[in-house]
Amino acid sequence: MTPPVIRKATRADRDGALALWRLLQQEHEAQDDRYRISEDAEARWATDFRTWTRAHTSAVWVAEADDQLAGLLTAHLAEPAPMYSGPSFVFVGDIVVAPAWRGAGLGRRLLEAAREWARQVGAGEIRAGVLATNPAGRAFWERQGATDFSVTVAIPLEGAGGPADTRR
Repeated sequence: MTPPVIRKATRADRDGALALWRLLQQEHEAQDDRYRISEDAEARWATDFRTWTRAHTSAVWVAEADDQLAGLLTAHLAEPAPMYSGPSFVFVGDIVVAPAWRGAGLGRRLLEAAREWARQVGAGEIRAGVLATNPAGRAFWERQGATDFSVTVAIPLEGAGGPADTRR
């Protein structure tokens, strides 16, 4: 196997990136039955991907090995809501490494590319959302120096279109 190269994504990477994103969504759906994507999510993500590869406020990196994509990270520059003070931040929307490459440091390398970009655009921190039911994801972020900033809680409501809470 060729050592992976981390590089900015191009529009030509869309199909490979979409396959990795799809894998991430399937893993999230398997980890928590409350996590469900819409029927048109793939089409929307593919359209957004084209925009992200050209925008100044978004960036996408891929890890490429043996002419295939082995990893993906999407990042977006954001500002705190007007009622809050604080620095701008980069939000990592997606980070995924293909199963065959997990444990090889690709996630860390992808995140380092995002860190460098965040510094270049003047962001003060990097933020990301991680499913509470994703211990591997939480452990990854902890190894990178991340600490909890905010926790989202959910109360399932029967009859409101969501699954009933069966953990009571």
